[in-house]
Amino acid sequence: MLTEIVIKSFVAVISSVSGAGLLFTMKLDHRKLCSLISFSAGALLGAAAFTLIPESYHSISLVGLVLGVISGYMLFWFITKYYSHVCPACSASHFDEQTTKKFSEIVLALLTALSIHSFLDGMAISSGGVNLAHGNNSIFIAIATHKFPEGLALAALMYSANYKKGKILLYVFLVEMVTVLGALFGNFIFRSNISPAIMGIVMAHIAGGFVFLAFHAVFGELLKNHRNLVLISFGLGLLLILSVFLMLD
Repeated sequence: MLTEIVIKSFVAVISSVSGAGLLFTMKLDHRKLCSLISFSAGALLGAAAFTLIPESYHSISLVGLVLGVISGYMLFWFITKYYSHVCPACSASHFDEQTTKKFSEIVLALLTALSIHSFLDGMAISSGGVNLAHGNNSIFIAIATHKFPEGLALAALMYSANYKKGKILLYVFLVEMVTVLGALFGNFIFRSNISPAIMGIVMAHIAGGFVFLAFHAVFGELLKNHRNLVLISFGLGLLLILSVFLMLD
């Protein structure tokens, strides 16, 4: 089981690096990027709604579930508001030209925030492989889907700030490798003798982070650009995870 979790977390890393590499191989306009981000946001919300939240509710009360989801949401909200954007893809519409030019000044903050995000992604992958009766594949697919535009958005920021291609790919790889560390840590935690209630709260907390990422990714685009495209792509991402959950898990 550990081998499967490690492989899946590495696949998520490869998805991010592939997204970064796409930036150098083809022209990607704002409309296409918007579609990718909205689709992956729908997938994240699907993983939270169809897998993490229902499984959490099996071991904790409704009050505990709500508090767990709120804590995960507020953690990412707090980091994004007072420290740095926790997800470049989800925050793509919030980066203006001035912010991009100052990327070298905020790179440490952004990469630190993204590392926290990646660590929790890894824990989510391990929870799907260890603790959940259902949802193993749906969580993994949601995260792997989201990692692609995440790597692409981070690479685009660095490229606009005149970073060299090799350094961009290295930075994306290193920060996304934290996903593997999160998966290893999650495997240890979820296999230890902790109570089902604590595991339920942890999963609800991760679900809250996914909810924040999903809505943060689409709200800016809904208000500014491509409303119909955002809604359609978001809905397709939701349907993908629902289909995976129903057919494969």
